Amino acid sequence: MDSTSNYHSFVCSTQIHTNHLIFAQTNSLPEKVNMRRFSKKKRQKASVPLSNCFSRGIDRAASRMHPKKAPSRFWLSKTGMAIPVTFLILLVSLSLVISLTYSLAISRINSKSQLLKVSAAKQGMLYLEDSIASVAWSPGSSQVYSFDDCGGKLKVEPETKSLLINLTDNSFYDIVFNGSVGKTVYELPPSESQDDNLFLKGENRIVINQSRFTMTQLYISRGAESPEITLCYRPLVSSNVNGLSDGKPINSLRIYVISLDSSQSLTLQGNFYLEISCLNVTSSLRSYNFSYQISSLLVKVNFDGVNGEVSLPVSSNTEGALVNVEIVTCNIRLRRVGV
Repeated sequence: MDSTSNYHSFVCSTQIHTNHLIFAQTNSLPEKVNMRRFSKKKRQKASVPLSNCFSRGIDRAASRMHPKKAPSRFWLSKTGMAIPVTFLILLVSLSLVISLTYSLAISRINSKSQLLKVSAAKQGMLYLEDSIASVAWSPGSSQVYSFDDCGGKLKVEPETKSLLINLTDNSFYDIVFNGSVGKTVYELPPSESQDDNLFLKGENRIVINQSRFTMTQLYISRGAESPEITLCYRPLVSSNVNGLSDGKPINSLRIYVISLDSSQSLTLQGNFYLEISCLNVTSSLRSYNFSYQISSLLVKVNFDGVNGEVSLPVSSNTEGALVNVEIVTCNIRLRRVGV
């Protein structure tokens, strides 16, 4: 009995002592430990979405498994560099477009300017021809013409443009004129004009037999270096009947020639003055006595290598016919003068 009671007393005292120690240790912990527990509890109470945790975990795992993160930054850096490179390409392309547009515009302006000069040269040569026509066939008359700069060169060539005229029928042949009548040429500046073989005055016939046609030939042709405006004069032929002589009809044939072979040989540029003078009008006469009946005569012309002809009616009878051929030449002189 006593041993049993003593055992229970020992157990109770041991338990009481142990609880005291536990309580004492608990109370003796620092406040810092208790605050940590409190803060841990607070953090545990703050709810974090599971998806965020999962994604963060994946990113961390990926960064551990794939340490080569640099390529993504490399691609980002290439994209960053692509922007200025793109702007540079656009700037260069725009500069090229502007340069091409500017050069094309300048080219078109120059082309239009050249066309205007060509047009002015045409008008200038027409005015020159009008000035020559105003003094032609009036010996002693003269006129000064001002030629404006049209970007080309005016050439007066008195020893060019050969003219050969002969009279023929089926039984005879005779040369009635053989010489140079000269020409005036204006060399045009280069242009896009397509006026080759264009006649500004007259047409391409070498000889004419009607006074309603002009003797002038003013035309544009392709020269050795550039287009040219050429001014020259073709012969004009006429005929009529003037009574009888010894029972034969008298036929008068006239061949008119305008010659520039008395002019100065000139090559002029820019603005200049030309004096246009009619020096004289000369005439030469030839007579032909036909003893047989004749109906026409053929006037053949070779004008600087180009051939042409006209047929003139001749009045005759059984006795034959008389034909008087007169060559009438108007000598025009062109020379440079200062005003």
